[in-house]
Amino acid sequence: MGSTDKAVITGFICRLCSKMNRFVIHIYGEEGERMRLAEKINAYLPITVKMNDPLPKTACLHCIERLEAHHELMEQFMFARRKLTNENKATSVASSSSTTVDATPAPNSPPC
Repeated sequence: MGSTDKAVITGFICRLCSKMNRFVIHIYGEEGERMRLAEKINAYLPITVKMNDPLPKTACLHCIERLEAHHELMEQFMFARRKLTNENKATSVASSSSTTVDATPAPNSPPC
């Protein structure tokens, strides 16, 4: 087993901040795959990582922490949007079902 097979590798450059870091995680390693790092980087950042590109495939713990925080924030936004959309639909259905319109005129009202 080589040093690149470990979840945490020492002394590599971070793909995200380009700084040399003592501890990094390999984006396509077991831990990186478990954390879905490549998917999150490609979804949220203005860069694209691919397994076969020539650039570093490691990310430092600080950048990963920030990426995870951004992911959590995006998840909260999506949850709030779904919740508000569902509540809006429920309110619309409730208000339309409680509002009834009587199409027949009152007995003593004059004809139009």
